[in-house]
Amino acid sequence: MRILYVVPNVPSRIRARPFNFISRLSKHHHVSVLCLASNDSDSRFIAELRSCCQELEVIHLPRWVSLWNCLVRFFSLTPMRYAYFYSPRLRRRVKEKVGQRVVDIVHIEHLKSFPMVEDIAGRIPTLFDAVDCVSLFEARRRRLASDPLSRLFFWTEWKKMLRWEAKACQRFNSVTITSAVDKGWYPGPRKLQSGIRVIPNGVDLEYFRFQEFEPKKNVLIFCAKLDYSANSDAALYFAESIWPMLVARRPELHLEIVGSRPPRNVQRLDGRNNIQVIGGVPDVRPFLGRAWIALCPVRVQAGIQNKILEAMALGVPVVASRVCCSSLPLTHGKQLLIADSPEEYVAAVESLLDDQAGRFNLVRAGRQYVEQHHDWNDAVARLRDAYSDAVADFIRSGASPVLAQQSSVESDGGSPCRS
Repeated sequence: MRILYVVPNVPSRIRARPFNFISRLSKHHHVSVLCLASNDSDSRFIAELRSCCQELEVIHLPRWVSLWNCLVRFFSLTPMRYAYFYSPRLRRRVKEKVGQRVVDIVHIEHLKSFPMVEDIAGRIPTLFDAVDCVSLFEARRRRLASDPLSRLFFWTEWKKMLRWEAKACQRFNSVTITSAVDKGWYPGPRKLQSGIRVIPNGVDLEYFRFQEFEPKKNVLIFCAKLDYSANSDAALYFAESIWPMLVARRPELHLEIVGSRPPRNVQRLDGRNNIQVIGGVPDVRPFLGRAWIALCPVRVQAGIQNKILEAMALGVPVVASRVCCSSLPLTHGKQLLIADSPEEYVAAVESLLDDQAGRFNLVRAGRQYVEQHHDWNDAVARLRDAYSDAVADFIRSGASPVLAQQSSVESDGGSPCRS
């Protein structure tokens, strides 16, 4: 099968879902990847990605273009996530490849890619991997907003997302998502919603080897993509609301905040109160693997938190917020510890510091859970079934494929969305 994989970022081990799908599909299929690079740090992932697929085309999207897109569409029905990642060039290349009949199916990752693939819907079998329910994320983010203007902005984004997620659900032949929780919240006709196929994220168990590193007692870590607002919020929340209580009781503790592109408000935590901020590491495993406890204090979330799964795969016990675990069938006290209030976090951390046997049982059960439920080979097998569903739906619909001689493409002035 010839697969055209369209994704709004450069897939990497940080963006594990598309990276692992692409690398594993390429062993048996011809995979062409079209993706956007929206910042300089994306360039360091290109070489590894190129070795994992048959064809790769990276289209650079300058930040000023993204900001201009957002400015001119601020009062439109277009969500800002759409506007920020809209690339007329990527839209044109998708249309060209489909028009040349060099692909059998188009795999579209995330709602951010939707504006670039609208033209080809109905002309070729398509699979839309929603990944998570963005409107659920926006609804949760709105509840945490501290000022009226932010709440109004997040409310408008939520309403826009509801509209566009429902539209995406109806435009493509097959839809996938990471969790049953996100599927249940996904907007759209109930009949179509029930047909969404759940494909959880996996973990590369060879890459994240169990207890490969020697843990250092008294080291706590939060690993995340720090330029993502939900992760930077989590780092600040833990450092400002929970960490002072912990370090007052246990002054020997050290907190490491590790991840790409930390914003200035996170960078300012470095050096304060036994906190170290480490940005842009080439490999997170040595940092995560040597920690005594991995933290996931994220307060706004949709989909599956890979940071939880990767820590458990390495053999690092996890303390996570309840919302982070809502999409995973995990039990407090069995595979990890769940905490929401500062007092709960302090109690959970202290129990892992003082109870060696309890920590060992948590570590063993966490790794066993990942092995049983998050194997990428199982996820790819489900994805192949979803591709078959897409092809069957396309045939049933009686849609006409793109004509071979079609070569016209939309100009760079095209709109990122249509009513």
